[in-house]
Amino acid sequence: MKKVNNVTQGKIFEKLVLLAIPILLTTLSQMAYNLTDIFWIGRVDTIGLSETDAVAAVGTASYLTWFCFGVILIAKIGTSVRISHAVGRDEMDKVNVYASNGLLLQTVLGLVFSLLTLFFSKAYLSIFNIESQTIIEYAMDYIPIIGGLIIVQFIVHGFVAINEGLGQTKINLLILSVGFIFNMILDPLFILVFKLGLTGAAIATVSSQIVTLIIFYIVYHKLNPEVRAFKVKNFNLDAMKKIIKVGLPVGTQSMFFTLIAIYVARQIYLFGEDVVAAQRIGVQIEQLTWMIASGFQTAITVFVGQNFGAKAFDRVRISVAYAAMVLIPYSLLITGLLYFIPGSLMSIFVDEPATIKHGIVYLQIIAFSQIFMIIEGIGTGFFNGIAKSYVPSINGIVGNSLRIPLVIILIKTMDERGIWWSINISTMVKALVILIVFAYFFSRIEQVKVKKLVLK
Repeated sequence: MKKVNNVTQGKIFEKLVLLAIPILLTTLSQMAYNLTDIFWIGRVDTIGLSETDAVAAVGTASYLTWFCFGVILIAKIGTSVRISHAVGRDEMDKVNVYASNGLLLQTVLGLVFSLLTLFFSKAYLSIFNIESQTIIEYAMDYIPIIGGLIIVQFIVHGFVAINEGLGQTKINLLILSVGFIFNMILDPLFILVFKLGLTGAAIATVSSQIVTLIIFYIVYHKLNPEVRAFKVKNFNLDAMKKIIKVGLPVGTQSMFFTLIAIYVARQIYLFGEDVVAAQRIGVQIEQLTWMIASGFQTAITVFVGQNFGAKAFDRVRISVAYAAMVLIPYSLLITGLLYFIPGSLMSIFVDEPATIKHGIVYLQIIAFSQIFMIIEGIGTGFFNGIAKSYVPSINGIVGNSLRIPLVIILIKTMDERGIWWSINISTMVKALVILIVFAYFFSRIEQVKVKKLVLK
């Protein structure tokens, strides 16, 4: 590996910010990527399609991609953390081993997931008990293309993980931004100009991802000509186990979260298509918090990972404190926006009065959980960085499970508002628990041990 951004030396705040900014900009570009899709899909009424049904169909399909991302995280987080530890210990030979096996794992997982999606698309949709045949037809225009070629997204995140572990977040930003620009151009072209609707949206997304993958491969091969990651002979069982050990808890939590979200989505469908569409748009708007939290969480993971590997424990502590000083005030700002101008935010994406009305209610209620979401993200980044990913994963699984009984209880007297409050309450509980456990590990970080990789 020729390109490494070592963050174990130098000014902590400066290094953290320089590491975080590309990740945050990458996260923002991904958020804009998603919002662009919703923006243009919300205008399919101009080509004779129902905008409400189209948004609901894509929203339903999004749970599949969410679940897929949980599988991606198994290799992504494990690869990124293990590489960051190797960089901190100045063990560059092991960086190559983790990079090769991380990409190999992503390729295999992506192939399996793509095949499963192609064969079971209709079975997936049957989970939601959707009454509208239009929504089902729209979803079937979208899912086979997005899901059938999801392997591209798996491999892209394999490259992203390697660069994150090396601290080369700027490379990820530049390459992913190219994909975003392609998507911005292709979305209106395929959706509205060619009048392909949701099929066009899927083609635009996959095409952009393929362009991104090609660029990642060219750049990676140029910087690391000696590494042949996709050859089976590079398979190293020890490295694969180490990657999976760190990534599996994170991936399991994400997949479990999606299953809970699917259950919640089934309940939302009981209140009509307008509520479904409003919630899906509201979730996209809420990315202002959780995508930023996710981006900074990655930066914390990399910074903590390298410094933990180098045994620079004071730098670990200070970096987490700096992150909190930036993110908590930001979460309060987003809380204000969601609560005081929800109508303006909703009207950017849809002009259906009923959908906007339900969206306003959703955003004002969910506004109260934003700071707790940030706290959970900071704690998760810390634990992932010290290779204790099981801590936030167990907390997330248990905390998200609370949504099921809360929905059952609250929906009886509060209708769909009960669903939104169940999300709030569970998020608050998760944040408070991880804060308590974080305080324990934070004060005893010198005693935390992680086994090194011994090549065989």
